[in-house]
Amino acid sequence: MLEVVHDHLDSVLSLYTQGSYFADLKSAKDKYFSLTGKLDEDKEEFESRMNCFNDWYIFQYRHLDGSKVIEDYIRTNKLDEELSQALLNVNHTLFEFSKVNFRKQIVLKDILHDEKITLVKNHPNVSLMEGDVFTGRVIKYKGDHYLLRGVCILPQGVKSILRKQSKKVRKQNSFEEELNYLLSLESLKTKALHYSHIDPSKIFIFT
Repeated sequence: MLEVVHDHLDSVLSLYTQGSYFADLKSAKDKYFSLTGKLDEDKEEFESRMNCFNDWYIFQYRHLDGSKVIEDYIRTNKLDEELSQALLNVNHTLFEFSKVNFRKQIVLKDILHDEKITLVKNHPNVSLMEGDVFTGRVIKYKGDHYLLRGVCILPQGVKSILRKQSKKVRKQNSFEEELNYLLSLESLKTKALHYSHIDPSKIFIFT
């Protein structure tokens, strides 16, 4: 089923990155990189950063009229209710790769929402290791959970800092605060890449 989701997301990117949408795409890129920090194209992390941008552009960026790209796509293509709801309720959060269980399923800890999520059996390779902490998005479709492509791996040395800050953000019970927090983590990751000689704990500071 992940192939179905990815096919639709690829279709979204194909439709909403050209023609009359190109100016909007450029505006979205400018906004995203102003929020998360710029990264040169020759950097090893650039592809994963662009995957993160694509997911943000599809699910969270708003046009001037306030609508989201995914909302326009669903309405225009008249997607069925189950798929529409799955695409509209993607869980963007801070995860920890907890373990691979006895059924050989990847188990994630949603640190921000204090929940456990088990990915579908035989989930495609996610290029992550047990203990990794990362921001990303999980979609639930037909009862199964799938991790989307946009993943931002964070330094393991700041895991305790992130747990503590996530608890503070969770208590605010605000979607906007959650989004600001998650984007700030991408920004701090960029800063940590630029200043790799500095201990990440000196960079991941929250006021």
